[in-house]
Amino acid sequence: MDTEALPPSADHPSEAAFRRGCLARESGQWEHAREQFEEAVRGAGPQMLWRVTEACLYGDEAAQWMRRAVVTESEPGGITVDPGAFGILTGDGDPLVQNWEIAVESDEPAAAVTALTAAESRLVRVFEDGRELSPEEAEELWDEFCPPYSPNFVAVDATVPRLWMDCKDGIYPHMARTALRIVKEELRRAGVRQAHLFSRSHR
Repeated sequence: MDTEALPPSADHPSEAAFRRGCLARESGQWEHAREQFEEAVRGAGPQMLWRVTEACLYGDEAAQWMRRAVVTESEPGGITVDPGAFGILTGDGDPLVQNWEIAVESDEPAAAVTALTAAESRLVRVFEDGRELSPEEAEELWDEFCPPYSPNFVAVDATVPRLWMDCKDGIYPHMARTALRIVKEELRRAGVRQAHLFSRSHR
């Protein structure tokens, strides 16, 4: 069961701070935007970190917000997530690419491969807004003229073990969050209780 708190309502102080942060970014007030986003996160928790990351994609702070967001998916003493997992690379103030690899370090590599293989078919049905759809729902959406983006291809490398998603250099924080949750679910289903998830080029 998902025990995460519901997103704040439109009149919640955190939501108001988030909106002020977005407006400040639009007007080039970078420091003020950062202050407002920090206020939003203090009042709303992990969900807001992911929203702020999405709001800051066009700027050099995208990578920093992403590192803070991914570690909220860690479970101390259980399945932990490295700050560099699904990391965003930036250059000259702009995001360049997101690392769509996730590797698993655990004492049960065979079970990890089983988990990643099970996750493979689910991840192709995760869309840029973070929704995971059923096969039927995904097919219906893919038939639309301009559907939201989902991975072109997902593959498992059993020698690491790792999973790689072909997202055509797209940067999608909400997709990354859902992908992490799917991998964790499948690891638990395969009997893995302790593991560390990371992206190798960020380690």
